[in-house]
Amino acid sequence: MKKILFSVLLFVATFANALNIGDATPTFEIKDQFDKSYKLSADTKTILVAETRSTSVIIREYLLSKDKDFLTANKTQYIADISGMPGLISKYIAIPKMKKYPFSILLVDEEQAKSFSTKEDEITVYSVVDGKVSDVKYIKTTEELDAVFK
Repeated sequence: MKKILFSVLLFVATFANALNIGDATPTFEIKDQFDKSYKLSADTKTILVAETRSTSVIIREYLLSKDKDFLTANKTQYIADISGMPGLISKYIAIPKMKKYPFSILLVDEEQAKSFSTKEDEITVYSVVDGKVSDVKYIKTTEELDAVFK
């Protein structure tokens, strides 16, 4: 019984701070790969969150096939959680590689990452209306990602 209770509490604690339907989008500043600060604006319509390398690859390949202004035109923010990556690797390998992309990738730290729910190897898609989350989906494929913008 104690194991079950502990598991339930751990699960709840994991998602306690994550955005849910009806929640206002976070107001904290997030830096991109160029060290430029952003805040999620009231006109943001979609937030894509990648927690793993595999989900980042799906988003990256998708965005590279689009116009360089695709995210702006669709009022979308792309957030990558690289907080689990060793600091030296992110600083000297991952972030320099990200600087070659023609779009901004907002990089959350460990504390900020808690604001976004994730599922293993799935992209979290938040739909936002008037600064509040209206829907949360988890997707795995380029086709599903393309459907988000149709």
